[in-house]
Amino acid sequence: MSVINKQRSDQVFWGVVFIGLALLFWLNWWWPGILFVIGVAAIVRNLAEGKAWSSERGARVLLAVGLVFALGDRLDVLGSLGGALWPVLLIVVGLYLLYGQRARSS
Repeated sequence: MSVINKQRSDQVFWGVVFIGLALLFWLNWWWPGILFVIGVAAIVRNLAEGKAWSSERGARVLLAVGLVFALGDRLDVLGSLGGALWPVLLIVVGLYLLYGQRARSS
């Protein structure tokens, strides 16, 4: 990738982040809204770099976690599943992101 394309993809990423932050201020929806902003910005950066949107695994995880929390707030799912389950689930997802690719390649 050339430097010009990298610079442009960075501009697109930060443009989406700032627009997303403005929407979060306006709507006062910080959690899980910030997860959606970062996830969408990462996907848009991939698209600006000419990659497939699905190649950004971390962004998809952020969107999925954000969706779980957004639906949990609306459907009261988080309270019914127990408070200790969610931190454990987030730790498992984090460990998978850190070590999952390494475990599959060996």
